[in-house]
Amino acid sequence: MNKFRSEIKSIVDSNYFNYFIILIILFSAILVGFSVDLSPSSPYFNLVNFLELIILTIFCIELVMRIIAEEKPHSFFLDAFNLFDFLIVALCFIPFQSKAVYVLRLVRVLRTFRLFRAFPNLRPVVSGIIKSLSSVLFVAILLFIIIYIYAVLGVSLFGSVDPIHFGSLWKGLFTLFQILTLENWNTIMLPANSAYPLGGPLYFVSFIIIGTMIIMNLFLGIIVGNMGKAIDKITGNEEMKDYLDEDAKREEKLDQRLKAIEKQLILLARKERRKK
Repeated sequence: MNKFRSEIKSIVDSNYFNYFIILIILFSAILVGFSVDLSPSSPYFNLVNFLELIILTIFCIELVMRIIAEEKPHSFFLDAFNLFDFLIVALCFIPFQSKAVYVLRLVRVLRTFRLFRAFPNLRPVVSGIIKSLSSVLFVAILLFIIIYIYAVLGVSLFGSVDPIHFGSLWKGLFTLFQILTLENWNTIMLPANSAYPLGGPLYFVSFIIIGTMIIMNLFLGIIVGNMGKAIDKITGNEEMKDYLDEDAKREEKLDQRLKAIEKQLILLARKERRKK
């Protein structure tokens, strides 16, 4: 069993196997895009379904091989990326009604995310984004509070002079969200500037400085910081792994030399006995 597992592991760890899986994932993504507008009456409908079945079979075989390659099968599910791959493939086996075909297509599209496993350099990006979610949530709450305060002020000050953008609280919130993107903000502020030559520019410029230049940069700072930590962690783990592998090789060579010396000593001892 150990020999069989080691053979499977050598196949799974080989570059050819990984390149083959990458090609299958890319082909699967192209096939999903091709089948979006494909009707059941199309001559390619059965061919696409047949190819989908082959792709799903390959993914299942790949998962089984990766599970077998592990020293302990349950340890396969301890890795977040392995668990994600397993769930994506498992979702494809859920039966969908004819009215829920778009859900099945969505599940098929999700298989493209398996490229994160194929390209290790993408992992720090994903890991950084995931770790940033909790911090980003609090920054988003802060941003919403600022938008809400400015929306209330905007409706109170500019509701009568610019009802299109500040006629209601909802319109004010949507307008300020648009200003965050810096889309036509100078056009939006014209009616307010006409009515309030001092208060209008102060209102919009202060919101852009606080909302766009400070809060939005906080989002970027949090994500970039967590990405840096993820990259450092992965780099550190790889360096430690390389060091341990080299150390294990040195120990193996030392054991071989000691065994060779032990054999020579035994031979010398036998020769001395024969002489006596």
